[in-house]
Amino acid sequence: MTEQRGPRREGELTDEQAALLLKSFTETIAEAGQIADLLAQYVAAGGRDWETYERMLDHWARQGLRMVHAGRGAVRPELDRVSAKQIEQAAGVTAREGGMWEHLHQRVAAAVLSTVWFAGEHHLIEAEDWPEDLPDLVLSAVRQAPGINNDPTMRNLRDTGGGAVPPTFRNGE
Repeated sequence: MTEQRGPRREGELTDEQAALLLKSFTETIAEAGQIADLLAQYVAAGGRDWETYERMLDHWARQGLRMVHAGRGAVRPELDRVSAKQIEQAAGVTAREGGMWEHLHQRVAAAVLSTVWFAGEHHLIEAEDWPEDLPDLVLSAVRQAPGINNDPTMRNLRDTGGGAVPPTFRNGE
């Protein structure tokens, strides 16, 4: 991982770069605020069913992850590319060769891996300090995750790639 790390940025942002960063965070914060307003209205109206709270909290958490990726991604843009490459290496098949099912698993796994790295760096653990088998572990977790694999959209996917697809992914099993 160390040899793939890009240099720390120096100098100044252009006006356009600063405006783009501000805009992305402003939009994300505004959306998170809208969710908080909805939650407050729901509480005030006497809403208490857990399913609704769970949905709102999930949407709120997604906004938080968007902020993490936007912020850390601006500081370390190479980590998204590096995580995708390492997940593909762990899979032993390119997403194109493996078909749509493999493509989606690798995309989700790369996002999870970069999230782990971003959160780690926030807590002062550099990406290169994680175990070397972390990409394998993340990909394995994604491939086994019932929430992803039992999703109706995922179940309807048909592998169309020309490469070998692991038996666990045929017919959504």
